[in-house]
Amino acid sequence: MEEGETPEEATIREAYEELGVKIEIKDLIGIVEFNGTQYFYLAEMNDGKFGTGIGEEFTNQKRNRGTYEPVWLSLKDCLSKDIRPREVIDELLKKHILKKA
Repeated sequence: MEEGETPEEATIREAYEELGVKIEIKDLIGIVEFNGTQYFYLAEMNDGKFGTGIGEEFTNQKRNRGTYEPVWLSLKDCLSKDIRPREVIDELLKKHILKKA
């Protein structure tokens, strides 16, 4: 988060910078303490093109931190991947199942 930003504002900014999409936050999924406080939101993409981010992780070739390639996964596909923190995936699945009921 940048100085003066709320977690929601930072999430909206980061989604645009890193993924190239504009989002609307729908719900807080969870708050996890790992290398600081991390916030996870359910959001709806409402503009932009997924995978066209222009953030530092894509433009600074001297970062020496590996490569970044955003991928879109279905909730079903998330079950077979080692996505962390796992409790966020579990909460998304729970909300999805409740929504269908």
